[in-house]
Amino acid sequence: MTAMAIKQRDDQDVHKGAVEGDRPTDEQIGNPNGPGVNEEGLPDDPVATAEDVVGANEDESQG
Repeated sequence: MTAMAIKQRDDQDVHKGAVEGDRPTDEQIGNPNGPGVNEEGLPDDPVATAEDVVGANEDESQG
């Protein structure tokens, strides 16, 4: 077992953040919501868009 594998064995945060893998044995997540844009490149999920607006208004950021 490598030093990194030993370190990650007890790390509760090992599966947080981006998961990238290029081998079939790597963890694969995918996007269950699809691409999220229509043929014109505009958002096509009104619920997600509304959630983004609410979040941007709440933290006073652009959105």
